[in-house]
Amino acid sequence: MDTNYTRISPQELSAWMDEGRNFHLLDVLPAGVFEQRHLPGAKNACVYEVTFLEQVQTIGISPEDVVVVYGEAEETRDADSGAKKLLRQGFRRVYALHGGFQAWKTANSPVEGYGTEPQDHHPLPADGTYKVDLAESIIEWTGRNANGKHTGTLRLNEGIMRLDKGRVGGDFAIDISSLTNTDLEDSSLAEMLLKHLLSDDFLFAGRHPETRFTIEQSEALPGTTPGAINCHLRGELLLRGRIETLAFPATLSTIEDGMAAEAHFDLDRTRWGLLYGSGKFFKHLGMHLVHDAISIQLRIVGRK
Repeated sequence: MDTNYTRISPQELSAWMDEGRNFHLLDVLPAGVFEQRHLPGAKNACVYEVTFLEQVQTIGISPEDVVVVYGEAEETRDADSGAKKLLRQGFRRVYALHGGFQAWKTANSPVEGYGTEPQDHHPLPADGTYKVDLAESIIEWTGRNANGKHTGTLRLNEGIMRLDKGRVGGDFAIDISSLTNTDLEDSSLAEMLLKHLLSDDFLFAGRHPETRFTIEQSEALPGTTPGAINCHLRGELLLRGRIETLAFPATLSTIEDGMAAEAHFDLDRTRWGLLYGSGKFFKHLGMHLVHDAISIQLRIVGRK
C-alpha cells in the first residue's frame, strides 16, 4: 500500500488559505496543545490516541477530501504518523506541512488559541526532598531456572529521594515480609515458594530482616528526551546482612504532585550470599539449578 504523501511549505499553505481552496487542515497534537495554539481554521485529532481515525471521521473528514496534516516540528514524527494512518485508511490526497507548527510560527504566520506555549516534560524533576509514596511504589522481581520462571513483588517500609542540581540521593527500606508471588495460581504452591525464598536458602529473613538501598552517587545524562534513561545511579544494597555495590540506569520523571523513578536491571544474587541452586557453588543440581541473575523492575513515586 502506498503511504507516500506530499509535503507543503508554510508559504504554499498560506497561499492556499488566501485562495480559498477547499481542504481540511488537521492538527494531530494532543487537544491541550491544540487549545493553546494552532493554525487558523485547523481541526484536531490526536495521533497519539488509538481513536485517531474515529476522531477524524467524527470531525467530518472523509477519504475523498484533501487533508493537510501538521505536527510540532520537522524532527518530530507526529505529522508523518498521521498522514500514513490516513493513507492506509484509503485517503488519497494527503499533504503534510513541512516543518510543522514551528515552521509556520517562524514564518510569522497567524495562529489561534490561548497564545501560550505548551510545556513538555522536564528531563529531571525539580530539586528538593521527596518522601516515598508507599502505596504507589513497587518492586517487581523475576527469578528463573531452566524450566521457567517465578515472579512477584516487594514493597517499601519507608524512603526518601533528594534531588539537587542534577544530583540524586536517597535511602530506601525494603519490607522483606511483603514478598509476594504473582505467577502461581495454586495458593499452597505459592506459599511453599515464599517459605523457600524467605528461608536460609535465599533471603534468610529470620536472621536478616533489614534490607536497604542507599544511593551514593548519580550521573545525569545530558541531552536526553522525555521517557529515555536520563541518569545512572550507584549505591549500596544491604541484603541478607551483606552490603554490596549496586549500579543501574534509571528514568526520573516529573508527575503530578511529585516525581517518579523507573528502572529495570538484573542483579547477581550470589554477590549477597543467596547461593541456593547456583552452578557457581554446587554440582549435580539437576532440577534444583536456579539462575544466578534476578531481574528487578522498580517504580518509586515520591511526593514533596
